[in-house]
Amino acid sequence: MPILNNIDITRFDDLIISWFRECTPKILVVTDNLNYSAADSFGLTEFVDTLRATSIHSMTPIVITASFNPNPAALLSYDAATRHISNYKFTDATHGLLKSRYDVVFILSINTAFSTKLTDEAGALNAVTTFMQAGGGVFATGDHEDLGAGMCMDIPRVRNMRYWTSGTPSAGGTNRLTTNLPGTDDIYTFSDQSDQFPQRLFVNYQTQAGGSIPMMSPLNYAHPVLQVSGSNRAIEVFPDHPHEGECIVPSNLSTKLADGTTDEWPMDGGGSRVSPEMVAITVSHGNGFPGKQPVVPRSFIAICAYDGQRANVGRVVTDATWHHFVNINIKPGMAALAGRNLTDIKQYYSNLATWLMPKNVRFCRRYPWIIRELVRYPLFEEIPSIPRSKLDGLALREIGAMLERALLNRHPRAEVATLIDDALEEAIGTDAKQKLNELGREFGNISAYDAGLAAIGSLTLAIAERFNEVSEIKDEQINGEKIFSEIGKEATAAGVKLYLASARSKLNKMEELIDLITR
Repeated sequence: MPILNNIDITRFDDLIISWFRECTPKILVVTDNLNYSAADSFGLTEFVDTLRATSIHSMTPIVITASFNPNPAALLSYDAATRHISNYKFTDATHGLLKSRYDVVFILSINTAFSTKLTDEAGALNAVTTFMQAGGGVFATGDHEDLGAGMCMDIPRVRNMRYWTSGTPSAGGTNRLTTNLPGTDDIYTFSDQSDQFPQRLFVNYQTQAGGSIPMMSPLNYAHPVLQVSGSNRAIEVFPDHPHEGECIVPSNLSTKLADGTTDEWPMDGGGSRVSPEMVAITVSHGNGFPGKQPVVPRSFIAICAYDGQRANVGRVVTDATWHHFVNINIKPGMAALAGRNLTDIKQYYSNLATWLMPKNVRFCRRYPWIIRELVRYPLFEEIPSIPRSKLDGLALREIGAMLERALLNRHPRAEVATLIDDALEEAIGTDAKQKLNELGREFGNISAYDAGLAAIGSLTLAIAERFNEVSEIKDEQINGEKIFSEIGKEATAAGVKLYLASARSKLNKMEELIDLITR
């Protein structure tokens, strides 16, 4: 018997989109001198089209593209049909970068430190900083030498997670970073960046974000931006290029923001500064060809990520080069990448948008995410239609496990694990969650992971009950986030309490046995 009643499949998607419009992911893609032309080698259309077609926790994002021009005489204009902004200004009253307006901003810059810069627009740097401090996610990249420094070299945290000016690799000298693999002729050429052979990424399986759900150990999963949907394998390929930039993990975490007092790298709840992490390295290697000298092989960081949400600010990712995103390297017809290699690279784009999403947006999106899953196989058949009030902690834990298994068929492990972890944190708070995890590892009887499953199991049933209560309301202006969040904390807390009550019963039995044996 289906757990959701009165489902009109013909209008189900429209209903969910309408109810949870406030949860719709909102993404801004900004560049200075790259472009959005499908016919241009340096166009970002394949990347943008991938974002627009992706699903972030079951919701299709709104993706706005923008071309930055700080000149006040250049008037900003918005094309609603293409969702593109010309002469973009970060401080514009209607389209500027605000946390209430966008969730994530992708900044792909080509301008150098001596050309048009972010700081040429009065207030732009402050707008980006405020966005980040409020929890907005930021992705930033450039290319070799100081390409990209124009928009990125002054942005907090971003400025220290990649080389933008000093220490940058060259375009053609012996210190260039080349990931190009030779083509089928075994000869190195510039055009190899567009062939079917991608570079190999060497994934760091010891990132804290990869094992960010402490209850899910050991740390044997890739960072969330490199996980593959429905699989435990990692993304291990990137488009190659004969002169990339380089990401870094900063050694000095004591720096301040522009106000001179606010920590650039704030502390987490345990009093430790959250550090960026090396997500993956790649290897520079290869012979020379006209215009490019051969290089001594060395490894370098391809992706660096900062989990600012652990310190109540936004997440950040930097990448070695925008050649991992432009048409000449990835677009069918311009590049020969295909099959799983191309699919994995596009999964990386989706993962970036998902992982960079602010925490409050992620909390909102879990309601439509779970509702959509409840009308799919296998949950449509598996979950029993038993009132939540009739179930104990162990039964709720099993329902949470059912949801987990179903989601893992379609989503990366990190997304599913975060859903469980968020439910546990909502139920008992960050400190209690951490202590429960530590004690569970120490004594092995009470599992924070199982408590999280019970929380998400209880939440799933509560969402189904609330959906059945309101599904016949015809007013499509209903605020789904408000209606469903009213039950969120109560449901997760109830699930954890019932699970801990079951665990206490087991502990009492063990204590009775110990008393009996030791008399």
